[in-house]
Amino acid sequence: MPGYDRAELTAELRIAALRGAGSPPREQVEAAKRVASDSGLAREAGPETTVLAGGREEVLDAVRRVVEAALDAGAHVVEVKVEAEGEAERFGG
Repeated sequence: MPGYDRAELTAELRIAALRGAGSPPREQVEAAKRVASDSGLAREAGPETTVLAGGREEVLDAVRRVVEAALDAGAHVVEVKVEAEGEAERFGG
C-alpha cells in the first residue's frame, strides 16, 4: 500500500479548463505542479491532477499554495477534493 494511502489527510487538486475550452493552459498546470512538488507531499495522479498526502497542517498549507500558484498563472477553475483518514483531528479540536 503506498504511503499516501495511510496519510492523515489527502488532497486531490485538478486544474480544469473553462467549460468548452478543452485542456487548461500548460503554464497553469505546471505552476501548480511545481509548487506541489516543492512541498515534498506531491504524487502525480494524472496530466492535470496532483495528489498531496501527509499531516493535516502540511497538506492544508500546501493546498493553499498550489491553488494560489494556479490562480496566479491564470487558472479559472481549480477543483479540490480532501479526504481525512480514520480518526484525523477535527477542525478547532
